[in-house]
Amino acid sequence: MAQQPKLKIKRVDPYVFKIGGRGGFVCCRVETEDGLHGWGEGTTPPNVTPVTAQIRSLGKLIQGEPAWDIERLWRKMYITEENSLGGTLFAAMSAIDIALWDIVGKQLNVPVYKLLGGKIHPRLRIYTSYRWGNIPRTAAAYYNRTKELIAQGATAGKWDPFGEYPGPDRQLSTETLNEVREMVRGVREAGPAFDICVEAHGKFNLATAGRIVKMLEPFDVFFLEEPVPPENVDAMAILQHSTNIPISTGEGLQTHWNYKELLQKQAARIIQPDAARAGGITAMKKIAAMADAHYVTVAPHNPNGPICTAASIHVAASIPNFVIMEEGNTRTDEYGEVFKDGWKASLSHWEIPESPGLGVDLSPQFVKTHQTNE
Repeated sequence: MAQQPKLKIKRVDPYVFKIGGRGGFVCCRVETEDGLHGWGEGTTPPNVTPVTAQIRSLGKLIQGEPAWDIERLWRKMYITEENSLGGTLFAAMSAIDIALWDIVGKQLNVPVYKLLGGKIHPRLRIYTSYRWGNIPRTAAAYYNRTKELIAQGATAGKWDPFGEYPGPDRQLSTETLNEVREMVRGVREAGPAFDICVEAHGKFNLATAGRIVKMLEPFDVFFLEEPVPPENVDAMAILQHSTNIPISTGEGLQTHWNYKELLQKQAARIIQPDAARAGGITAMKKIAAMADAHYVTVAPHNPNGPICTAASIHVAASIPNFVIMEEGNTRTDEYGEVFKDGWKASLSHWEIPESPGLGVDLSPQFVKTHQTNE
């Protein structure tokens, strides 16, 4: 029986790219002594320089280690650097972790989802993000735009209808609340079966969030994302227990440990871990399993680049409690250069890559064209 390559890590290099008209995508390339390489992503705006620095630091820590040992290396990075716990560390860990899964998949000549237990979902449903554009805040305008999106194939969509951040009291005026009601009504009347996802960006206090929930209930929205600041789990739990509208949250949480209280208190019915922030593919699988034990579904947060998109797709394909995924970058015209099988996507679903590893790669020409100095 042929001996498997040792896949000893030779170097870890951070990169920052501008893709699809957007910049600040922090990625890393992990190369082994055997000449195999993998790509990962650790985008967490606006922390670009700190994440690239942390990737370099962690790269030195795992140099010479076998890329096979993904779980052990995850723990080594976490335990060694836990004195610097925070978003920067976990973004860097995420990037390296994703790249290691990419390497192992390539070496074994299988897509990553097969390493995660196989494909449960044949394709993945998505919701469009912020495609309503700069239109009047009226029922008629939102009715017409939603009709256009449905004609283009969309079956669900998300936007923040509340506008600017409120004052320090976190209150929403009755005038704005009524305006939002009309906007949502326009979307619902345009698409009786269209799933409405409302973003609130954690802007409001509990009293205002309660008013928002009651206003939205007649329109059967798919979820309401972070109506109160996510750091107060008790407040979010009070709100979730008061309504049948699923509250969603989790984009800012790292590792499965930080989801424990949220899930135990049933503070949300949909969680939104981000593969580029939560700790990579290794953490995403554990978070999804914990959520499944609480009958909570997973809608990966993904306003990121194609590497994170690919990682999220592989995790989502392999978990039973996947529900929907964020489109994120509305300009994916350059993704076809990254996905080996081509970028197979519509406004309703994304196809799952079948090439070995993540099914993505960045050619030297792509790197040269899209690398930035951010």
